[in-house]
Amino acid sequence: MIVPINWSPPYPISQLHPEWRQLHAFRYPLKRVYDGINVYHPRISNKKPNRFEKKSYDERYVDAIVSFFKKKKIALDPLKDVFYSQWLPSSYLVQLAAHQLGVKSAILSIGDDVVLWPYWKKENMEIFKETLRGAAFRFTCADYLGKLANSTLGENLSYEVVRMGAEYDFFKPVSPAKKAELRKEYNIPNDKIVILNIGTASVRKGWLDLLDALGHLKRVSPDFVLIAVYTGRQEFSFKEEVAKRGLEDHFLDLGEVAPAALNKLFNTADIFCLPSHSEGIANVVIEAMSSGLPVITTNVCGHPELVNSGVTGILIPPQEPKPLFESLTALVNNSALRAKLGASARAFIVNEWGNYAHNAKILYEKLRAGLAS
Repeated sequence: MIVPINWSPPYPISQLHPEWRQLHAFRYPLKRVYDGINVYHPRISNKKPNRFEKKSYDERYVDAIVSFFKKKKIALDPLKDVFYSQWLPSSYLVQLAAHQLGVKSAILSIGDDVVLWPYWKKENMEIFKETLRGAAFRFTCADYLGKLANSTLGENLSYEVVRMGAEYDFFKPVSPAKKAELRKEYNIPNDKIVILNIGTASVRKGWLDLLDALGHLKRVSPDFVLIAVYTGRQEFSFKEEVAKRGLEDHFLDLGEVAPAALNKLFNTADIFCLPSHSEGIANVVIEAMSSGLPVITTNVCGHPELVNSGVTGILIPPQEPKPLFESLTALVNNSALRAKLGASARAFIVNEWGNYAHNAKILYEKLRAGLAS
């Protein structure tokens, strides 16, 4: 695996520029082993002041990859080797390096790189089209994304679906005793129904819709608490929006939580609710299902490929607080339904969806078959 990173000089020279200082503080070695895989970090030229750089960042990124293979004297075989990358903005640069070195490229689109990124600016759309057309192998984590990409291009390019796996040995249910123990850590009484949402602090993730629905829910079923976990710049004030709806006593604001601790939060919750306006397929929904939670999420993009509404979760239309309120009410007041949906969700993830290792093997076999054909 190759992950290029920006170069910074050794200490004390690294202290002469704020970007260099930041890079030095989190300095990666040229090589490390992660989960048994060799990960290399070739350096991207990063002179300061910027006027000393004669090439664009994209050119320097590609140079870092090309130079890595040349310095290591690694001979690439166009009949056997392929450069694979995911998240299309980065895939574009990897693809440029692949073609410069004479090998094919494979890409995996995963969500916002198809749904949102191409529309942010004209340049993105051109890169998006060039990357899709230039790839020898196109993969997507949801059939919806492949269809949307082709619709955006106005073409019918071939693609294959490879699911994002679930770490179902990590995200798994716990005993009632363990759940009670975890709730003590957050000072949550055992008689409260815990609703969990995890996402960026943006309107698009449906936070305001969820708060609207909970504002109605507290009038009929007040024994609940919402745990909010979020990252990124806040597009609104959680504190103000919660106060507007009188939910101060029903809200636990955790902000950003380390990924390694998320399983504890899933095991603390009774319901997972992500009423987002758009998604590829949200990893947190997969993780919640793997944890044995009943999920409520919107029937957007790839979610219908993941959630069988009424069987492994509940799908609702986006930006409509009323069906969200009705679904929350049904789950808050019916422990048997929560248990049934949660158990079915867990079984689906383990028996049908697959983990990362399983799905990575599927991807590898598809690449190998494609190169052999």
